[in-house]
Amino acid sequence: MSSTESAISQVPKQTRSGTSVADEASQKPPPATFTPEPHNVLLFLIGLRLINALIIRTFFQPDEYFQALEPAWQWAFGEQARAWITWEWKSHLRSAIHPVLFGLCYRTANTVGQTLALSSRSQSELFLAAPQILQAVFAAIGDYHTWKLASSVYGANTASSLMVLGLTIVSPWQWFCSTRTFSNSLETTLTVIALYNWPWHWKLPLTGEELSNSRVTFCVRYGGDQGQESTDGLTRLRRALLCAAVATILRPTNVLIWASLTFMTFITGWRKIGPSQTEAVTFVRETTLCGSIVLLISTILDRIFYGAWVFPPLNFLHVNVVQSLATFYGNNDWHYYLSQGYPLLLTTALPFSLAGMFRILSSQVSATEATPAGRNALSLLCITCLIVPAAFSNIAHKEVRFISPLLPALHVITGLPLASFFRPLVTRTGPSLFSRKLLLLLLLTFNASIIYYTTQVHNSGIISLTHYLRHEFEDAYLTSSPPSNMTVGMLMPCHSTPWRSHLQYPSSSDHPGIRAWALTCEPPLDLNATERAAYLDEADQFYMDPSIWLKKHMSRQPPRRKDGTRAAGFSSGVFAPDTRSKRTIIGDFDASRDEEFWTTGHGRHPWPDYIAFFAHLEPTLQVSLRGSGYGECKRLFNSHWHDDSRRTGDVVVWCLDTSRSEVKHAGNDGDVVLQQIEEVVHEAGGQKILGMRESKATSSKKVPVTRVVEKPFWKVRDAEEEE
Repeated sequence: MSSTESAISQVPKQTRSGTSVADEASQKPPPATFTPEPHNVLLFLIGLRLINALIIRTFFQPDEYFQALEPAWQWAFGEQARAWITWEWKSHLRSAIHPVLFGLCYRTANTVGQTLALSSRSQSELFLAAPQILQAVFAAIGDYHTWKLASSVYGANTASSLMVLGLTIVSPWQWFCSTRTFSNSLETTLTVIALYNWPWHWKLPLTGEELSNSRVTFCVRYGGDQGQESTDGLTRLRRALLCAAVATILRPTNVLIWASLTFMTFITGWRKIGPSQTEAVTFVRETTLCGSIVLLISTILDRIFYGAWVFPPLNFLHVNVVQSLATFYGNNDWHYYLSQGYPLLLTTALPFSLAGMFRILSSQVSATEATPAGRNALSLLCITCLIVPAAFSNIAHKEVRFISPLLPALHVITGLPLASFFRPLVTRTGPSLFSRKLLLLLLLTFNASIIYYTTQVHNSGIISLTHYLRHEFEDAYLTSSPPSNMTVGMLMPCHSTPWRSHLQYPSSSDHPGIRAWALTCEPPLDLNATERAAYLDEADQFYMDPSIWLKKHMSRQPPRRKDGTRAAGFSSGVFAPDTRSKRTIIGDFDASRDEEFWTTGHGRHPWPDYIAFFAHLEPTLQVSLRGSGYGECKRLFNSHWHDDSRRTGDVVVWCLDTSRSEVKHAGNDGDVVLQQIEEVVHEAGGQKILGMRESKATSSKKVPVTRVVEKPFWKVRDAEEEE
């Protein structure tokens, strides 16, 4: 046993201020009447987050899938599983730790499915639920440690600590984001575990006796959290450092949190206030040890995952910070985290958070409201919650989830003013409290409304689309004789939908599946500033002129159904009988060319069985694809509004199989609309309508039409004599 560990064991009940645990306990806030058992709280939170994860029906951001589940799917099932691997993984920007966790989850689900001999549909549902369940457990552990951190700050079972638990449970952001498979979600859990185990008591002043006695310069404050009494300080420090190291490997920017806390704990007030020399040496030693262990494990996992020796954190910082390539995906104002970030994270709790910060920074937290170490923790957490967003504000590309690891700390800061304001509702009665009861009811109602709208309504059509396509394959293609591949094209902004994690059913030579393509948005890697300014990704090129893009990149052969037959032309003159000789040879050539695209991704896109797009694009496609034989199969509500105009309106699905169509022809919402299209198409040598708005037959106003002269899209072949 080292001298440090010996000192720990010899002073188990002494605090850093020289007082006994009993004396310090007398200064703590009075406990609340409700005293939940820790294991019951954990089980409740796990159950709550499982429900949370399994009922979410909305889309937030593509990283939830493309930075976690897609690489996990490929790692679990191989390259033949047709996952979508984005440029970040090809450039070795991400740590393998996160996808490997979900890859193991997929492998476990696959083993369970095979053991139980589940049907294809049941196995598919299991693959959907497995990563959600795993992330729900991660989220619940984060919520649990948020409550434990509050208990160590305010005292166990105090009104403030229970208020933090309640705030975590009803937080709209937690319901919306914590159970999504972002690396930020796992980063948040690791961060709060590390904060709970952080040696806050090291910031307390050393007494004269402690300064003169080197054997007690590393002693542990147990405080009122009984859970800490069973674990020595060195073990807790190692937990904190290990979790902090893993969080930093996952998201290198997480190092700002620990750099801030380390500086304020060890540098400010050296020797007068803060850790002793023994504690400082211990911290350096344990940081080196824990950091080296995590780095070694991470390096080995990256070597296995990538097949090469790489160091993702360095690549991540170089590309996103030095090259500022993240700006390709959007720039934000310098005040983004103040004007949007914190309001979105905290919603209705924001005023109480500001009040808590003011009280903490102005030293208005009394000894009866928080433990001595807790007051230090509140001060350091508050300053950290200001430093980190300030540092992130210097990076052009900003997102709310980048500061989500601060949310547990913000909830702890908010717990005290919330308890001060609403505690009288429990301790007192009378008409004077009516306004506070009404306010509490309004806040809870507003939170519940936000939770419902963001998890069930806004951007729900995108997720429903993947379920619809998967069920279409199960019902119409997997059960056909023989089973056949189903093809899908997404004419949407890049990464608008989940991919293989939700579509599933990858095709192979042995098993038919879902083949799909979508517009891409690869960033301008290795381009100079001038080239980068003029760069347009595939999605940008498409939306500049959809009709031109379709002509350049889609097959010039008319679409064919899964049985190989050509869809009947709807508009006269679009198709002519193809009587070319040796049609079988030509058909085989067309099929081989399509197969080459599905195998290599090169060449013109073949026309798929299903085309999905946002309703914003519908007027253009109604004209560009006239006579194609596509019919509307499904229309899914997506959102009432959207900040991206390209994603406005419903999600619309067109298909070639008329037996599965909900209407007779794509774009035919009424005879009047169809007649308007036909009249303009046949005027002036085939003029087309771009951006025509739908109108009701009863409307007296004429539909505004913009006309441009274009060549017909489809090849029209003259009849040839048979040889």
